[in-house]
Amino acid sequence: FWGALAFLCAIAALVWLSNQAAPPVLVYVAVLVAGGAVTAVLLWKDCAVSPRMLMLVAAIGQAIALFGQTPFEDDFYRFIWDGWRLLETGTPYGVPPALFFDDPSIPEEMQDVLFWVNYPELSTIYGPALQFVFGLAVLIGGTDEFTLRLLFGGATLALTALMLRRFEASRVALFAWNPVVVAETTLHIHPDIFLVLALFAGILAGRRYPVWAGVLFGVAACTKLVALAAWPMLIRLLPRALCAALITVIGLYGVFAIQGLGVGFETTETFATAWYFNPFAYEALLVLFGPDFSRLAALLAAGLIVLWLHASAKDFDSVPLAGVFGAILLFAPAVNAWYLIWLLPFAVGTKAIWPFAAAALLPLSYLTGIHLEEHSLEAFEVHPLAQTAQWLGLTAALAFDFIRHRQRLALDSKSAANMSPLADPAISVIIPALNEEKSIGATIKGIRESHLEGVIEVVVGDNGSTDATAALAKEEGAKVVYEPQRGYGAACLAALSQIRPETDIILFMDADLSDDPADAVAIVKPIVDGDADMVIGSRVLGKIEPGAMTLPQRFGNWLAPMLTRLIWGARYTDLGPFRAIRRDALERLDMSERDFGWTIEMQVRAAKLGLRTCDVPVRYRRRIGVSKISGSLKGATAAGAKILYVIAREAFGDFGMREHKTLRSSSG
Repeated sequence: FWGALAFLCAIAALVWLSNQAAPPVLVYVAVLVAGGAVTAVLLWKDCAVSPRMLMLVAAIGQAIALFGQTPFEDDFYRFIWDGWRLLETGTPYGVPPALFFDDPSIPEEMQDVLFWVNYPELSTIYGPALQFVFGLAVLIGGTDEFTLRLLFGGATLALTALMLRRFEASRVALFAWNPVVVAETTLHIHPDIFLVLALFAGILAGRRYPVWAGVLFGVAACTKLVALAAWPMLIRLLPRALCAALITVIGLYGVFAIQGLGVGFETTETFATAWYFNPFAYEALLVLFGPDFSRLAALLAAGLIVLWLHASAKDFDSVPLAGVFGAILLFAPAVNAWYLIWLLPFAVGTKAIWPFAAAALLPLSYLTGIHLEEHSLEAFEVHPLAQTAQWLGLTAALAFDFIRHRQRLALDSKSAANMSPLADPAISVIIPALNEEKSIGATIKGIRESHLEGVIEVVVGDNGSTDATAALAKEEGAKVVYEPQRGYGAACLAALSQIRPETDIILFMDADLSDDPADAVAIVKPIVDGDADMVIGSRVLGKIEPGAMTLPQRFGNWLAPMLTRLIWGARYTDLGPFRAIRRDALERLDMSERDFGWTIEMQVRAAKLGLRTCDVPVRYRRRIGVSKISGSLKGATAAGAKILYVIAREAFGDFGMREHKTLRSSSG
């Protein structure tokens, strides 16, 4: 109740102030800041808010905002001008409004609009999807901005309704009842809400309707190009999703491009290279790199963080878009309050406070020289006290969220460590083999003599051997499973399909005696003790016999774990084939790799699922026979390329897709 009341009172106060002849900017901004902070605090804890109540209060707030004015913003004049140009000529692009100042053919009501268009020397920057919205507004309401308010408010309510399909009403209220959201859409008439509406609808379409998801992501990019930061999500869907997004962008831009007046990219370039307003981290980059390279450094920094956030997400539904857009704003040279609309709908699903702290602080950016009538400041320079308050407040919020995140990780780690040990575990040993007749017998015998308790079977995945490998394995009492399709992973998968149902732990090792079977006890022990779900036998931590590993192998075994740690935070030291894993944990990994990428796929997916892993030192000896990987340049190159490919695929892929495809097929 109190959150709804605070929201409605704040909107009513803003509307009343906006209708004054000369509204005091300090009071106006104070209402925005206080309203955003108070409602967020009142709504932060989950409360009893029904979807019906949520929509009713949100609709009342939007209805009140329809009767406000825009005393500190004038962007909507450009929207009306663009819409009129679209209806009159078929395109708003390529011709700066300034060229029409002395044109007698312009209707009188449009001349009044033209007088207030900001930056009239530049042609429009707004995307083609927005141009159709502007054209619709002019078609319905002419030069009256009320129609724009109505469309923007309706889009906000539509987004609120969609959010209820993913989040609880009490969380959605943090967005729908936020005075800053209503102020920056319906009251101040900024169109960014359409970008988020398209993105959110695309996410909901997601796996079930990948083509529609692609179309909607394309529409979002045709609203504002910043939506491209969400496009790596489409790689996690079927390929036709990305194709649909590209076709949508080409189609919408193409409607205007064929007219020969451009599509606004020249103004986009001006914005990207010259705009400067209320920056955050970019300010530091400007000092470090100067005006010539600071924007490139900012683009690189934001881009790397965006890619890392996409890559570290487990699946399509867990990509942190609030963080993605937050990273962009952190390093952007120009940061306006309405840009928060990009991230707030995605922030309600988290417990992070920084997005809502930003929502309460960014309205301070309205305290500029032109609004304060402060002659000591440049027209669009934010007052130093206001900018300092933003920096300090946001830094404190980010620090608080970081500390709380670390505490949660510590608690999760502590709770995971309390798992019970395995009593009398049943262990299946899997050995993939291809033409290993010289060593397979000794390998199996070594496992039998290693004093590893609980071994119930040794399963050899014969990968199309043309020698006596299979016969010798059977002589040593192993079960042999034949897999004629070549591939290390294929042999492992074939063997896995035939293990006994009572198996608790699966131990993998190579057949060439490079692994010392005596180390099996040390590898399995952390799982038996309940300290780990998966254990990697690390050659790096152990002892490597001279000549046992080539230089390319050593480099690859450094690079792949390093990338895995950077992306997923997993502290692996090796990709060693000698490893053990709980059977239930392995089943969760949904392994599919049939080639050299088997080991890295297992480790990456374990990291993505948060399995408890550890490395134990093992000995590594010269193998018997010739290696299929390191024994030739072609094999080493193919293995390295495949490992990097698997890391990239797992970073931007969704290993739950197979399950979703199956569910969809069964329901269809």
